[in-house]
Amino acid sequence: MAGVNVEGDHLRESLQWVVDVLRDTPIKWLRIHTLPTRSLDQKSPDGTSYLDAIEHVCRSGFNIVTPIDVGYTDVVGTIPRAKLDGFVEESYDHSFKAAKLIAESASRNHVEVIFGIENEIDIKSWVMQSLPGIGWRESSETWTSLSLDYTLKYKRLNNILRGVKDASPGSRTMTNVSAEDVDDLIGLLRTRPRVLPVQKSALANFADKLVDWKVELTHIKEHLDVDLIGIDTYPNYFLKYPIMGQDTATKVADAAALSGKPVLNPEFGYSTYRSVFERMYLGLFRRRSARRLQEEFFRNTLSSIETSQSVGTFPWTLLTHTDRVEIPKQETYFGLFQMHGRQVRKMPAFDYYLDWLKRRGMIQ
Repeated sequence: MAGVNVEGDHLRESLQWVVDVLRDTPIKWLRIHTLPTRSLDQKSPDGTSYLDAIEHVCRSGFNIVTPIDVGYTDVVGTIPRAKLDGFVEESYDHSFKAAKLIAESASRNHVEVIFGIENEIDIKSWVMQSLPGIGWRESSETWTSLSLDYTLKYKRLNNILRGVKDASPGSRTMTNVSAEDVDDLIGLLRTRPRVLPVQKSALANFADKLVDWKVELTHIKEHLDVDLIGIDTYPNYFLKYPIMGQDTATKVADAAALSGKPVLNPEFGYSTYRSVFERMYLGLFRRRSARRLQEEFFRNTLSSIETSQSVGTFPWTLLTHTDRVEIPKQETYFGLFQMHGRQVRKMPAFDYYLDWLKRRGMIQ
């Protein structure tokens, strides 16, 4: 699967631009995230709904992947802790309704749809995304409780999964985790290899489990019968240098071994955002431009994916608007096309990705 991510709002407001940019490329899959699946009929100022946008890209020949009922505030609203049990129960109905509409659009246009069950379901992602400074998910108490209570967590995920399967029995399903650990960075920066293991306290071991995405994969294998597993890699999200991505194949192999499922890369990317301090630091050491460092990250990641058994690649993300406020600020600079006002600047990483796909023979 040769694909790319596009946010639902960006797709709806730049629909024809997306189709025109991708029409003659090897990219035949769009992963639409985030998509407000509880309000697919919501229209933009020009009268285009999210469902209209999905119909248009399906009619244009693109297969789609879309996570269903993602717990972001702009999809499900704020969930008070007292209403958590009800939120878990109602997930089936919302999932069924959205999956039915999307599947019908794909079927009418003879393209494939893969449904994601939530998004980045590992503990650390849900907790971090609900922090007040980020606020993608609200409230913090609710999402922390749901993260730590595996019985309740997987009850909700299976409600979403049942809704999808009942609405579209023939469609494949997936879920994904954020495959980044603190030890990834520490291991890279350590100048001397650790010879002997360091004894950890019970608290340290518990903390490891909270951030270890591999632990989540064992729970998925036991409790969530999806067809595909996705691993998201953002090793340079905050630390821009040194450029990483070389261990993506190892993570794919680990995920396949632990889950027993085919693995894809539904999200990976590098933000060109630079704070004042970062611009000074990188300028002092004469590092290449942010655009070129993004390309280097793509080189590292795609070279590693090429040696793996990954069944799909979906960079994050096709388009961002650098003149819009996002939290964290890094989010507005992941785009392979970056728009400011009416000016659109294409990143070198986009052309590199297309060349890589062509070398891999992924032209249809």
